[in-house]
Amino acid sequence: MKALILAAGRFDENLRAAIAAGREPRLDIFELARKLGADHLDYLDAEASQHPVVVATRKALGASPAVAVLGYLRRHAYDVVLTTGEDIGIPFAALLRTSSARCAHTMIAHTLAPRKKQIFFKAGDVARRIDRILAYSSSEETLMRGKLGIPASKVQRIYYHADEQFFHPRDTPVEPRLVCAAGQLLRDYDTLVEAVRDRPIQVQIAAGSPWIERKLEPSRVLPPNVRWGKLNRFDLRELYARSALAVVPILQNEYQTGIATILEMMAMGKCVIATRTRGQTDTIVDGETGVYVPPSDPLALRATIERLLDAPAEAARIGRAARKFVEEHAGLDRFVERLATAMTESHRARDAAAA
Repeated sequence: MKALILAAGRFDENLRAAIAAGREPRLDIFELARKLGADHLDYLDAEASQHPVVVATRKALGASPAVAVLGYLRRHAYDVVLTTGEDIGIPFAALLRTSSARCAHTMIAHTLAPRKKQIFFKAGDVARRIDRILAYSSSEETLMRGKLGIPASKVQRIYYHADEQFFHPRDTPVEPRLVCAAGQLLRDYDTLVEAVRDRPIQVQIAAGSPWIERKLEPSRVLPPNVRWGKLNRFDLRELYARSALAVVPILQNEYQTGIATILEMMAMGKCVIATRTRGQTDTIVDGETGVYVPPSDPLALRATIERLLDAPAEAARIGRAARKFVEEHAGLDRFVERLATAMTESHRARDAAAA
């Protein structure tokens, strides 16, 4: 089975070197390519391409559709193609609908809730050229099978992942009143700041994402017990290790925002306090592998932080259970195995249908 991965991002030799040096977690794209002997294309390839259609697409629509076009131009060379998000997967499926190419297509869907994405499924029928759609949350799975009418046989919910080898419990001394928070997309840091304002709690917010170039700044002046600043993944791991609790405050939304950060913290054996949004419901078992709080409620968040800081044994118990969950269900190696299986099954199903 000859496989191709179409990936959103820029994954170069410098990243490979940082991973090899232990400065960055392993990357799912690299691990999957190694497992399957697959090729991969990303933004760097789209930016280097001189093909006039790729160049025009990149200028008009952006890097992700350009990667989709680049993959489409090579469609006959592969048995199965994985698209790592709907930003590439939807245009790739739309292009495949115009072709007789037999390659199977497996797509990871982060969220199909926005109306502009749903149009492609309702009016464009792009699901016809997606053999397997992988969803990270039950809310997305329900949307796909229900509102979008995608056959249940094509939809599969899987856990997202953290690199359990890079993110793991460490012997670093814990600062008993330190709370960490991290990430960027749809973060509700205002609620966290208000929750700890004038309290004997130290908070460090590692505001940022390796996938988002735009810098995130505080919306208001921070109190003296809150520090703010983006960290690289190596330093972020050290922050997790030093922290007594980890918090992922999220604005209300429909999909599993914050899951990468939550799983990194869980892999470190930390007790994670996360906002229960409509999309963030599947990973944490409340009171067992983490703790949920309601959206935009600084008083509830304050009470939960103070309760768990004053009960370190309970926080440690939850942290141990969180680590076990990652090891058993959400580690990188299991994630890569699930992707490889989904791609193989997609290829076999399309071959059988064409026979």
